[in-house]
Amino acid sequence: MSSRLFIECLYGAAVDAHRCSLFARRPVCRPRAMACQPLEAKFWAETPRRVKSNFDGAQFVVAASVIDVKMVHEAKPPHPDFKMTFERAKFRVDRVFKGTVKAGDTFVVDSGISSCGRGVNPEIVSVIDSGFKRARSQDYPKQWLIYHTSQPHIPDAQLQSPAFEIQDSPLSRPLERAAYDVKILEKLRGR
Repeated sequence: MSSRLFIECLYGAAVDAHRCSLFARRPVCRPRAMACQPLEAKFWAETPRRVKSNFDGAQFVVAASVIDVKMVHEAKPPHPDFKMTFERAKFRVDRVFKGTVKAGDTFVVDSGISSCGRGVNPEIVSVIDSGFKRARSQDYPKQWLIYHTSQPHIPDAQLQSPAFEIQDSPLSRPLERAAYDVKILEKLRGR
């Protein structure tokens, strides 16, 4: 088994179902687990229950500003020989709703490692006469509401889930689309 194919399969890179089926005995490589699926409406519902559930499951919850975003090409543990390209965004905390972080602290989020990661400045693909044009906009949301969750570390496992990523989910979204959450979070803060 090539380690590159194994990693492609784990992280949801475009690998055909036949090649991935070679690893079907490993749950992370089943073709149905490879694509990121949209969340059901109940996970987006503007309800105190959903906000509290996200709040309770987060390591920290903050409103934060993007202070730097760039594409990087490097290896991620535990596979030092496999380089991938992903977005690295640095945030400055503006408001804290939960956690030990403080206003002014910074943290980094790498996104685009799994098939669900989109980042703060996702690639825009445009159709042009001769094919496709890929670009990143400078007009991306600069303020975000983030329910930062850490993936559990599984001792002695060959593979680990990717760390927290910016995704199309209620756990990370532009602050301008999170007014309902902020209203509820203000009530939950400091309990």
